[in-house]
Amino acid sequence: MAIPSVMQGLIETEDGKVFQLDSPKGSAWLESIGSFRYEPTGDGKPYTVRKEPNKSGAYWYGCRKVAGKVRKKYIGKSSEVSIAKLEEISEALEIPPVPRADKVAEVAEIAQQVTEIAEDRLTALESQVAELLKAVKDLQEALPGKSEAGDSLELPKVDNEVVERLQNELGNLKAENEKLKADYAALLESSTDVTNKLRNEVREVRSQLVAEEARYKELDDQYEDVEKWWRESEDKVTSRDMIIAELRSELSDLKQKSAAARDLPEAADLLNQLKTSRKKSNASLADVELILEMIDD
Repeated sequence: MAIPSVMQGLIETEDGKVFQLDSPKGSAWLESIGSFRYEPTGDGKPYTVRKEPNKSGAYWYGCRKVAGKVRKKYIGKSSEVSIAKLEEISEALEIPPVPRADKVAEVAEIAQQVTEIAEDRLTALESQVAELLKAVKDLQEALPGKSEAGDSLELPKVDNEVVERLQNELGNLKAENEKLKADYAALLESSTDVTNKLRNEVREVRSQLVAEEARYKELDDQYEDVEKWWRESEDKVTSRDMIIAELRSELSDLKQKSAAARDLPEAADLLNQLKTSRKKSNASLADVELILEMIDD
């Protein structure tokens, strides 16, 4: 029997009723079925959405066969199944899986990039600080000596070129510092995304393992039930064979008795024979009647 389909967010039941998946009726419908076919909007390929029970409850997965292998993506409980989530799963199924070794290498490469960029920024910062110190020293040398005692202290004229240079250096230093912070934040976010993806993959694999363990337990229980039924069937067959053998034996005995009964003479003929030979026999009439009664029985 074909499984139901969800198209353009709509469910059409066998009795012709149509309603939205994202609705109370849709939630009730999800609880009553085990799988359905989802057809994404746009160019996305259809895939099967299947409910798999385990010890902690029932969870939905998106499944599609690619190159002879079934790819699965975790969706969640029935309350988490929505059109938006199903569209997201459709896009995820389109992306080829990345080997776990490549993911680890990607994280290591990002960490290496963060280290190298941090070292480059630190070197540049040290260079900026050295230039700033040199500029300050140049400014100090440009200042006149201390005024004589009793003279009013006049502020020396500062070389505008030096001041401008210091301001530019300070501005560049601040800009470099902000850029370094932005780069570090971006790399940290990227590394966090990769880590979260890995964690989600681990959770999904664990959930699949739990589901497979539950499925294995269910199959094992079914096997035990079938094995028990088989043993009971064998016992019934053995008992039936014994009954058939007993019936055949009884039937054979009945056939033999029936054949023996057909060989006996009729009672009237036997009586006539006895009467004819009565003169030659010492048996009384009572004995003959007793013999006839035994034959009739």
